[in-house]
Amino acid sequence: MTLVFEGVSKSINGQTHIYPTDLTLQKGTMNVLLGATTSGKTSLMRLMAGLDVPTTGRLLWNGEDVTGMRVQDR
Repeated sequence: MTLVFEGVSKSINGQTHIYPTDLTLQKGTMNVLLGATTSGKTSLMRLMAGLDVPTTGRLLWNGEDVTGMRVQDR
């Protein structure tokens, strides 16, 4: 199982929370999000969970584009 971020960014009210990001997370690996307050950790997790939609880019779950897919349909 793999979750891939391709050029994902998130802006809210003209404020950039996540700049364009490429990231691959694979089953069986340990991944850690570290950063200062307001660095975008929670925004990134909300994108992973499907609670928010990225401003740009796309999310792939096992090769399937799930960017605009509802949480319950993932």
